[in-house]
Amino acid sequence: MIIAVAGNIGTGKTTLVNHLSAHFGYKAEFEATQQNPYLAQFYEDMYRWAFPLQVYFLGHRFKQGLAINNDASGVVLDRTIYEDANVFAKNLYRSAYLTEMDYENYLNLYHTMVKLIPKPDVVVYLKGSPEKLKARISQRSDTGERSYENGIPLSYLQDLDICYREWIESYNYSPVITIDINQIDLAKDEHFEKLVQKIKSQKRCVT
Repeated sequence: MIIAVAGNIGTGKTTLVNHLSAHFGYKAEFEATQQNPYLAQFYEDMYRWAFPLQVYFLGHRFKQGLAINNDASGVVLDRTIYEDANVFAKNLYRSAYLTEMDYENYLNLYHTMVKLIPKPDVVVYLKGSPEKLKARISQRSDTGERSYENGIPLSYLQDLDICYREWIESYNYSPVITIDINQIDLAKDEHFEKLVQKIKSQKRCVT
């Protein structure tokens, strides 16, 4: 089974991916944040680095998809290729950090790639208020984790939140389980177990 965890920056995707991976005994596939040579520079100058950043993420996600195609074991994904295009690249284009020519070039590449990789069996969508996410990002930045995110403005998270809402409303490749992190704490055993049962209830899930 392919389980994808989707959501804005700071929603707790990586933590949940680790927990689901351990619970199901599936391989965890993470975002290329540490390896991405453009990420820190992007938050300093979005106009300069938006296009190469998005292409790097797209290429990494495509490689993940090809590897999953050749692997019969289960996997838990930290974000999806669909978010790259329909949330992050879309937001950068709307904010004029991507030119129309670069955006069309990116989308042509995306539409070619997405036909060649497997779709998730279920998407766990983590949503939370941008204000809560900003506070969580600041907390982990204070500990030295992802310090490059400390300068992310609230307005950027708000714009991403709009794109996420639009994307999740139109997404129809697989079932979606929505978790509001303002209301549900997946660190609590009972909340995590309820999520596991919802995942297992999907008809394509092998229990």
